[in-house]
Amino acid sequence: MFHQLAGLEVASNRLYQSIADHADVAGFSHQLEVESDLTRPFTPSEMEEIAQSFVRSLKVMLFDLAPEYFWEHHLALYYAATVSASEARRLVEGYDNEILSPTSRVQELRWNFVTDRLSDLLPAVRARSHLLQISAETMVPALLPGDHVIAHKAAYHAAEPRRGEVVVYRYPDKDGTLFLHRVIGVPGDRIEVHNQAVSVNDEVLTEPYAQHTDPSSMSGNVRDNLGPVTVPPDAYFVLGDNREESLDSRFLGPISKEHIVGRAVCIYWSVDPGTKTPRWDRLNQPVR
Repeated sequence: MFHQLAGLEVASNRLYQSIADHADVAGFSHQLEVESDLTRPFTPSEMEEIAQSFVRSLKVMLFDLAPEYFWEHHLALYYAATVSASEARRLVEGYDNEILSPTSRVQELRWNFVTDRLSDLLPAVRARSHLLQISAETMVPALLPGDHVIAHKAAYHAAEPRRGEVVVYRYPDKDGTLFLHRVIGVPGDRIEVHNQAVSVNDEVLTEPYAQHTDPSSMSGNVRDNLGPVTVPPDAYFVLGDNREESLDSRFLGPISKEHIVGRAVCIYWSVDPGTKTPRWDRLNQPVR
């Protein structure tokens, strides 16, 4: 009964909404204003848009990236220590009616859980995500300078990077600097670049995400002509989408999995570094 009630609370998004209501949205908005060095303060309507964006980003970090059944498990433990099995059964059976009341027992328990347990649970969930700001043009047009991105640090704990995913990694010879590039080749793949066209296992890729600012191919330069190269075990061949502006596996070689930090998931904030104005249309866009 405890797990069933917890499952209803999570599936209905009511637990997530209570956590969002508990969050310091105003503080987050003020922090964005200060860090972004904007040309003017946010208007009330912009503050509301940021609040909505923050709530969506919070769901990504705290629920979408959380371990499976994380919240159900901890909420069920809280119920077991707080209510009897018979009361839990009654709440499950009358759940649809309970949630209609603004002073329901379910709402009281939910709010108490957020108040009592959230601060203890947040570190474990937030440790699975990493926030980073894009400063280079390596991944244009998918990622622009001034984009702020959520990365899923636990994405590859039990899985392998897949072709097409944008990964975050630290290259050992670059002072631990974070790079974001797209996975083109996985272990065992045979990679070749010929006149800027990329082939994987002798098949030329169709790359709608790639951008070429210099259409002329430079013979004898690994930027435009490389390989063939076979990706070694536990390593990945990565390229920037903005091919002529990217320092990637063409120059650095395949990236070992041990240096991969996570997978870029979505954009939670974006500011044009030239005009110092927000790019509202990029908020909460997934990284593809």
